[in-house]
Amino acid sequence: MTETQVVATDLPRAHLRALQAVNTVSSMDRSAVAPMLLVIAASLHTSVAQATVAASLYFLSYGLLQPVWGIVLARVGTIRTLQLALLGSAAVGLLSALSPGVVLLVVLRGIAGGFFGGAVPATLVYVGAVVPIERRQQPLTDLMAGVAVGMAVATVAAGWAAQLVSWRAMFALTALTAAALALYIRRLPEPPRAEPERRPVRALLQAVANRWVLLVLLLGFVEGVAITGSFTFVAPGVEQATRAGAGLAGTVVAAYGVAVLGFSRVVRPLSARVSTPTLLVIGGISGGLGFTVLAVQRGYVSGVVACVLLGAAWAFMHSTLQTWATSVAPQARAQVVPLFAACLFLGGSTGAALGGLFAGNGHYGPLFTISAGLFLPLTLVSAVTRRRYLRTRRGR
Repeated sequence: MTETQVVATDLPRAHLRALQAVNTVSSMDRSAVAPMLLVIAASLHTSVAQATVAASLYFLSYGLLQPVWGIVLARVGTIRTLQLALLGSAAVGLLSALSPGVVLLVVLRGIAGGFFGGAVPATLVYVGAVVPIERRQQPLTDLMAGVAVGMAVATVAAGWAAQLVSWRAMFALTALTAAALALYIRRLPEPPRAEPERRPVRALLQAVANRWVLLVLLLGFVEGVAITGSFTFVAPGVEQATRAGAGLAGTVVAAYGVAVLGFSRVVRPLSARVSTPTLLVIGGISGGLGFTVLAVQRGYVSGVVACVLLGAAWAFMHSTLQTWATSVAPQARAQVVPLFAACLFLGGSTGAALGGLFAGNGHYGPLFTISAGLFLPLTLVSAVTRRRYLRTRRGR
C-alpha cells in the first residue's frame, strides 16, 4: 500500500475522529469487565477474586507489551500498527465471547489486552508527530474524550447486557467494532516520521536513561495504581452496597465517562490560561476526594458524585501527564509514549490485583481509602516536578 504523507502541524477533523474511535473501542473493551465481574463469576461458577484476574491480566499484558509495540511503531509506522492491533483484538475478542470457562477467559482477555495495547499509544504517537507541542494538549484531550465515551458506553451497555442478555455479548460487540475500524483506518495517511530506528532497543534504553523520562514513567505507574486499577472495583462496590443489579451499577459508574467527556471540554480552553502544574493539582484533589466519598458511602448518589470527581481527576491529571509523555523526549517519542502507557497499565494491573484481595472479601471501604491516600504524594510530586521541569526548559 502506498503511504500518503500528511503535512506536519495539520490534523484534519476526520482523521482525529477516526483516532478517537480507536480510543473509544479500546476503552469499551477495557472497561467492559468491571460492571460484569459479579455476573461473570456467577455464570462461570467462580469467585469474584478469580474473575478479577481477567481484568488484572488484561492490564498486565497491555502494559508489558508496550515496549514491543514501540518497536513495531518505529519499524512499520502508526497506520499499519493500528491495523495489526485492531485485527488481533477483534479475533481474540470473538474467542472471549465463546469462552466456556474462567481459565480460558482469563488467558484470552490477557491476549486481548496485549493487542489493544498497540492501539491507543499509536494514536498518541500519530498526534505527537503531526501537531506541534503548543497545540498538542487539545487534540490529546479530544482523544481522551474518545476514551471517556468508551468508558461511559461500556459501563452502561456491559452491565445491562450481562443482566438482560449475556456478558458474552459485550465482548462480541467490541470485537466486531475493532474489525470494522481496522478496515476504515487504512484510509488515514501515514504521518511524517524519522527513518526506521535500526537499533530500537538501544533507543529505548537511551530514552529510559533520561531522568525526566523516568519521572514521567513513574508518575504514570502510580496514576495507574490510583485510578485505573482501583476504578475496576467501583461498579462491584456500588452493586454490593445497594444490592442493585449489574445494569444499574454500571449506569451509576457511567457518570465517570460522562464526566471525563465534559471536563475534557473544560481542560481544552483552560490549558491555554492555567499552568500545567495547576492542572495536575486540580486533578489530584478531585481524585482524592472521589475515592474518599467511595470509602465512606457507596450508594447511588454518592457513587455518581464520586465518579464525577474521578472523571475530573482523569481529565485534568491524565491529559497533562500524557502531554508531558509526548514531549519529554521528542527524538524517542515512538519509544517513550508506549512506555508511558506500559507504566500506566502495569500500575493498573498492580492496583487491580491488590484491590482484588480486598474486593474478594467485600472490603471496599479500606480499598478506596488506600486509593484516596495515593493521590496525596502523586499530586505533590507531579505538580512540583512539573514546575521544575518547565523552569529547566525555559533556562535553555
